[in-house]
Amino acid sequence: MKLTKQQKLRNTANGLRAGLVAVGFEGPWRWAHHEWETAFYKVWHDWPPAGDTQYFRSFRSGGSADGRTSQARDILFAVNGGSPFDGYDREPLNQRPLGLSEREYLEDCVEGATPEEWMTLASALLAELKRSPQG
Repeated sequence: MKLTKQQKLRNTANGLRAGLVAVGFEGPWRWAHHEWETAFYKVWHDWPPAGDTQYFRSFRSGGSADGRTSQARDILFAVNGGSPFDGYDREPLNQRPLGLSEREYLEDCVEGATPEEWMTLASALLAELKRSPQG
């Protein structure tokens, strides 16, 4: 099944958040756009699964007029009432999304990467944010 733009964004948003939980990040997400987007672009472009356009959007600053790329902040808007991570910016991240462990969630509910790959992305993002002057 071909995923829509919104499904790809939601897949990325939920996979990244479950990966963050899996590597020990509790939340809430407190970074402003200017604080995390540059770090995200860097680690996203270095993450091998990101190139799989069947499951993931391309991300770049400013997105694109033709809709082929999105801004990183678009993944934040993909987390809404239908996501087990809704409220990620107001409270700790859900440690048992849909009643599953984070690993089970990564195996069963997101596509395009293994649980270990999602965890690698999450760890790389956190490390990059620590290096950032804003982080």
